Amino acid sequence: MALSGSLSANHGVTNPKVQARVDLMTTQKAALTLLSEMASTRRPFDRSQARAARKSLEKTTSQIPKRFRRPHRDPHSLAKAALWHNWDDFKARAKRANTAVKELNTRSLTGLRRSLPAVIQSCHACHDTYKNPGHEFTTH
Repeated sequence: MALSGSLSANHGVTNPKVQARVDLMTTQKAALTLLSEMASTRRPFDRSQARAARKSLEKTTSQIPKRFRRPHRDPHSLAKAALWHNWDDFKARAKRANTAVKELNTRSLTGLRRSLPAVIQSCHACHDTYKNPGHEFTTH
């Protein structure tokens, strides 16, 4: 499974800056899907794959503020305008997500099961506030 950010979902997006945000979230979704499948035993736990997914999430969550810094427009963007009106809150949520990812335990299945919910919850909290319903490229 590619977790390097080379995944791409267009969803009709034409603005390259908005596409970069979509690509970021698509990469996160792939990593979280892999980890969720391991945690639920739909996929065998593999420590090296789990670690690679965590590293991908560390990189991408740290890039969230950079990718969303400017309110680039696109008819297919799902980001709510409230994101830029509440920039400090958005950045704080991105930081909490990054912290949760750094605390993700990928050394064992038990550790993964114990620490993954905090990551998923941080993603949901931000999406519930700053993402319009739409395409399925969310991180859950």
